[in-house]
Amino acid sequence: MNSMTGYGTIEGKVGKGRLFIEIKSVNHRFNEVNVKIPGRMSVLEALIRKHLQKKFTRGKFDVYFKEKEPLFGGVRISINKELASKYQNTLKKLKKELRLKNEIDFFSTVGLDRIIKIEEKGGSYVKLWGQISKLIDNVSTQVAKMRAKEGVFIKRDQVKRLNIVSSLVKQVQRRSKSVRGAHMERIRSKINGELGQTEVDEQRLQMEAAYLGGRQDIAEELVRLASHTQQYKDLVRSNGAVGRKLDFLLQEMNREANTIGAKASDANISQMIVDCKAELERLREQVQNAE
Repeated sequence: MNSMTGYGTIEGKVGKGRLFIEIKSVNHRFNEVNVKIPGRMSVLEALIRKHLQKKFTRGKFDVYFKEKEPLFGGVRISINKELASKYQNTLKKLKKELRLKNEIDFFSTVGLDRIIKIEEKGGSYVKLWGQISKLIDNVSTQVAKMRAKEGVFIKRDQVKRLNIVSSLVKQVQRRSKSVRGAHMERIRSKINGELGQTEVDEQRLQMEAAYLGGRQDIAEELVRLASHTQQYKDLVRSNGAVGRKLDFLLQEMNREANTIGAKASDANISQMIVDCKAELERLREQVQNAE
């Protein structure tokens, strides 16, 4: 069993520069990948998303890219000397015509960005995909290890809770048998009292018992609840993504528990079902983060 919470970062050489990658994952019903990368790298977005969705079954992933050093090498710096000369001559002429005594700060007046151009070297990010995908694989391994480590704790807690549920179901089964016996005795006494005789009218007893069984018999629900609990245990111990299956089983287990609580006319059984539902809710909270 794996958790859906994971985190990993990596920085490595790609092309002529260095690339930083960060991946965060949290719980989600499906497999959603949000890619946050520089606009010039947007051509990689679909590739990144597809690559991660092959590695993980469920979760919401936030992927962040940053070029720590330009992947296509340094920057180009060009100076427009002709334009700079024209600016300089114009400023000298202006100073003379206005009879300005103070010197004019050339760079602050004109602005460096007008005469000096800084351009990052370009290239094809797709051609660098092989190197980039290896970095993604490495950081994905970090994320997977963290998800697996947390999954161990989830599994341990799930098994503990399931054992409590199994114990409560067995207690309810034992209690329901004794309660049914007590109900039958009350019915027998009632019939005897109504008829004023010591001999029990078996036909009347069977009719009353059938009516009682239709309203208060919880045997079928207990069998299904016990079966779902065992299926749940088997899934928890299995490999692969089981979160959705566990979530479905929990819904069924809650449904059976609710029916038992509604049909049972015994305070002890009602309390056991309350305890059982509390454990099922704790299981549900944990399963929300299981892949």
